Amino acid sequence: MEIGLILIITIIIVIIAAIVATIVLIVRPFDHSKTSPDFNKTHDKDLMSISSGTSELSVKFEELAALTELEEASLVEIKDKNLLARIDNVIPGAANVAANVADAQHIQEAAKNVGQIYQAIIPKGAELAKSKDIEGAVRGIYHGEQGIRGHANLVPVEPNMGNAAAAMNVANSAMGAAAMVVGQYYMTQINNHLSDICAELNKLSAFQDREYLSKIYALIAEIQACSQFRLEIVENEELRMRELDHLKSLEHECAQLLGQANLTLTDFKKKTDIDYSEYEKLVIEAEKWYQYQQVLLKVLLNIEELTFSLYLGDVSRENCFAKFLPYARQSDEALSSVKAWHNENQEKFKIDLESNRRRRQGINGLLMNIPALFDDDLHYKDVPESTVAMIINQSSGQQVVVSEETDLFREDVRLIAKDGKMYYLPSNVSRDDQSQ
Repeated sequence: MEIGLILIITIIIVIIAAIVATIVLIVRPFDHSKTSPDFNKTHDKDLMSISSGTSELSVKFEELAALTELEEASLVEIKDKNLLARIDNVIPGAANVAANVADAQHIQEAAKNVGQIYQAIIPKGAELAKSKDIEGAVRGIYHGEQGIRGHANLVPVEPNMGNAAAAMNVANSAMGAAAMVVGQYYMTQINNHLSDICAELNKLSAFQDREYLSKIYALIAEIQACSQFRLEIVENEELRMRELDHLKSLEHECAQLLGQANLTLTDFKKKTDIDYSEYEKLVIEAEKWYQYQQVLLKVLLNIEELTFSLYLGDVSRENCFAKFLPYARQSDEALSSVKAWHNENQEKFKIDLESNRRRRQGINGLLMNIPALFDDDLHYKDVPESTVAMIINQSSGQQVVVSEETDLFREDVRLIAKDGKMYYLPSNVSRDDQSQ
């Protein structure tokens, strides 16, 4: 009897021990470091890369057949050596060079094959954090129009770099380099625009407002200095914020000069008790201030463009250009006032802009009444073509407007290696070309 009881107790203990062992095996955390090759293959599809289109984190150059004429004309060379080195950290090249290489030697070598064209695409950015799920990976947060679009674990391709620090370095380098490339593109465009504005301003040098003109020249020179791409400033948060503060002061200075031009244009409506000779002189004066206004609107627009560029995509275009709109409306109101003033004087002096002439008035008009019976043209006097052109120009209400452009900071960055040089091809250019 006692032996049977002991046997039953022993069996119960063995059963309990087996149950406990089973529970422990079930709840024990899975060790990813001991996964089999088959397991890793099965889960490769769950690891999104930074390009969100392959299972790799790396960015590589691939041979490209040819560029279209539009793409060729739109290439912007990347000349900054520090930026080339930053790109080098992202693109390992044919031999999968380590991500922390400090120079751009292998990129240059890859691009020196004359006649061969290579392209690499750095995907649009993501915010990264350490992954809690996979050791040696980082967590990517992808943004869409409605906020966070999804998550992905990112792992480095190179097995020897299989740690969280290396993965974070590769991913952050990719997105940092992409932002710098786009920033350099915008700043290069702005610098070119400012050079064009200076050329326009040089045509106004005949005007006698030396002090006013010198202020505009000085303002443009300050903005041009800010638009020079310097990686040490762009990648340093404190220095970048200083540049943005400086741009705010330049924006204020530009707004003051623009306000002066708008007020002067608005005041022309008060000049009513004038004869035709005085009107012609005032048309020339109004043209001067109209040109000043248009130049300053372009300068202000480029200040907002540069502000957007220095924020590196962290602030939307709409936000950066919001300050431009009130000044544009003020300028539009000034031009409407000038147009009304011209309409009144065209009626007063019987000016025919299509025929470049005006009807004779006063004593001169009376004296010509009899000869004009035989030749109707004697009723009219010629108006200089230059005067007609200025009246039409000032009455047209032409305005500098903010164009609806693609935010390139939110697009893939397409790099082109060609003839020993590195270029950036804006994605909107490529897309437009493909749609033609």
